[in-house]
Amino acid sequence: MAIIGHDHQIAAFKAAFAGDRPHHGWLLTGPQGVGKAMFAEQAAVWLLAGKPAGDAFDAAADTAAQSLINACSHPDFRRLVRTEDDKGKLRAVIRIDEVRALQPLFRQTPSIADWRVVIVDSADEMNIQSANALLKSLEEPPQQTLFFLISHTPGRLLPTIRSRCRTLRFNRLPDAAVDNVL
Repeated sequence: MAIIGHDHQIAAFKAAFAGDRPHHGWLLTGPQGVGKAMFAEQAAVWLLAGKPAGDAFDAAADTAAQSLINACSHPDFRRLVRTEDDKGKLRAVIRIDEVRALQPLFRQTPSIADWRVVIVDSADEMNIQSANALLKSLEEPPQQTLFFLISHTPGRLLPTIRSRCRTLRFNRLPDAAVDNVL
């Protein structure tokens, strides 16, 4: 599915990769439901597919990277989200052990892509312990690793996390863009 109405964000992200040293942490901010998670996943696919040419991320849509991510089996990709407890109920926060479970990924080089990508959806749902554990990786980022932190309320994040990331702001789509989609 193509990203609608966020051409500026796509251009800014791709421009960062045109240079020698793209930023390792990206904080995607804006209201809930405006496409931050979709952007993060499609940007991850684009990166893991080898950055195919094109204006948007569409060129990577039908790649092996997309298929592996859809199957939750890409060795260079992780999505950090709240998990269920023993009773099947969604936990209130992303826990520290879930953040620490990323460490084996960081100890090895990327397996089949040039990069490793971690999406934290939503970073607002980390408790202080898990936020501090993630901060350590943001302060000393593993080589060839990119973090997408999705946040609906970035003011709730640790200031040190915000300072380690490049912010991309997402706004609600204009009515005309929504009408074109419908």
